Amino acid sequence: MLRTHALTLTLATAALSTGLLLVTSSPGLAADALRITTPLAGSVVSGELYVAGTIAGDGDHELTLQLSPQKLGECGAPVAETTTTVSAEAGFTALVDTMAVADGTYCLVAVADRGRMSDVQGDITIDNAILRGFIDLPTLAEPAPTDGASAIEAAVPTQSGPAIATVAFAAAGVIAVGVAVFGIVSSRKLMAT
Repeated sequence: MLRTHALTLTLATAALSTGLLLVTSSPGLAADALRITTPLAGSVVSGELYVAGTIAGDGDHELTLQLSPQKLGECGAPVAETTTTVSAEAGFTALVDTMAVADGTYCLVAVADRGRMSDVQGDITIDNAILRGFIDLPTLAEPAPTDGASAIEAAVPTQSGPAIATVAFAAAGVIAVGVAVFGIVSSRKLMAT
């Protein structure tokens, strides 16, 4: 009888620990350690790109900002980079010279403390044509086709990602506890018969 109670207590503790670990280690809670607040995804920029954001922790942090070409939603190797030391209390601001790279769509990647914290802001369009002294004349173009991915992106705002992840991890924890309770109840019924 004492052995059954010890087993029950061990399984319940393991299930609760697993659930708490899943909830507290969810990406939604860790995502705010380093965050780019400006520019927003979908921005069109030229010249000096003003970058602002927040960083968690105390003291000074080494922050590297990189521009990487973006193709099919994936960030490539960095083509421009700047490194600075920032203070966690005040957030950070920096300037990145976009004249050093070709016009196109880029990811803005922020990496702090040698990769311990990072954030990516995609779909930053660099258009320096007017600054370089030439402009393409507008032409008649067909409207872009709408596909399933665009509809999904429109239906699920980017800011809801961390909240959805937290709910998913919490649900996994609840399911783990339910499975553990079911196992305990089933083992008691088998022992009773």
